[in-house]
Amino acid sequence: MRLLRFAATAALTLTAAVVISLTARPALRHALLAELNDPGALPALESDGRIRFEPAARACAQEVAAILPGALRRVESEHGRPFAKAPLIGVYESFDTYARANGLGDSGVAGVSRAGRALLSPTLCGEERARLDGVLTHELSHIHFFGWRPRHAPRPPPWFTEGLAVTVSKGGGAEGVSDEEAAQAIRDGYAVILDDRPWFDFTDIRFEREPSATGALDAYSYRQRLAFRQAAVFIAWLRARDPVAFGRLLRSLESGAPFDEAFHESFRAAPMDCWRDYVAAISHAG
Repeated sequence: MRLLRFAATAALTLTAAVVISLTARPALRHALLAELNDPGALPALESDGRIRFEPAARACAQEVAAILPGALRRVESEHGRPFAKAPLIGVYESFDTYARANGLGDSGVAGVSRAGRALLSPTLCGEERARLDGVLTHELSHIHFFGWRPRHAPRPPPWFTEGLAVTVSKGGGAEGVSDEEAAQAIRDGYAVILDDRPWFDFTDIRFEREPSATGALDAYSYRQRLAFRQAAVFIAWLRARDPVAFGRLLRSLESGAPFDEAFHESFRAAPMDCWRDYVAAISHAG
């Protein structure tokens, strides 16, 4: 009897510890929810088993099927090699289910990639349908890059991976901010700070001076998309400046090399030295 009471007490203690841990660490809670809501468990589209969908999102899944082959070809062409593994696409009708599955607990993010899966918000087949192709291609760029990279390799800074994905997708994730607008903001002193943090929250992206929203975008969306677009124009400049070095950088990063080391070996300069060269170049051009 005492053993039973001890086992029951131990079980309650463990449960309480897990609950406290999940409550204190939202990222852990969101990761667990994502594992429990894996899009791989959703029904597969008959015409393309790579696409999984909530039943009410069938029409959206069919739209994704129509654009997926072109998006895959573009990513493979821009990255310079095939996917390491075929991606899986999750298409959602419910914002709540999407938030539970995307690992962020946030239904306001248009798209997320994780563990070889691209998860697409219901807004992309509704209010923001015009963004579907770009966001899908953006997330596929992430899947391609991290699909080749060893699982426990240090993550490159997000300005690089996000800038690459925006470039590959022709602006996906940075809609509403043009290349010239991003460059002009840099000239005006509203430049994103390209630091080495491996992760960031979109609200935590730092600028030299805080930009103000323009046009139809709210302040949150504008600063995120401005940061992504500024990273993208820098990536495009690096690639145009030395395509061979850029290709060498991608292959080195995909093999698991630390970012600064791979960048220096490819371009014979530090990332921030190249950034200063870029800022100087567009300042003279402006």
